[in-house]
Amino acid sequence: MEYVVELDKLETYAPPLHDGTANRRLVPADLGAGIEVVHGTLESGGTASRHKHATEWQVIILLEGTANLEIGAEPSRPLTAGAVVRIPPDTPHYFEVTSEEPAKVIVIYSPPLGAGGFIAA
Repeated sequence: MEYVVELDKLETYAPPLHDGTANRRLVPADLGAGIEVVHGTLESGGTASRHKHATEWQVIILLEGTANLEIGAEPSRPLTAGAVVRIPPDTPHYFEVTSEEPAKVIVIYSPPLGAGGFIAA
């Protein structure tokens, strides 16, 4: 196991139900840490379609950019850098980047996101 890794050297992937997203696993599920941590870059106008996670808590930390968030039955709300979003399991949510520049996020899943972790809602 490498103790120190550089973000730009980690492989990128596009998660299901996301448009304009490039993610990098900082703490992969198979590491055995009990959590999964992801760094995401979402293009301007990029979205995470309305979806939910069956058994995983999700925490999103918006590092850069602005976005709109819909969660559960609540109305859409604007987010700015520094926002921390806590999403319980089985809670539908939608995320859309509203800034001209890409949004950057840290996402934490507990437990780690399983293979079927994204469920359209």
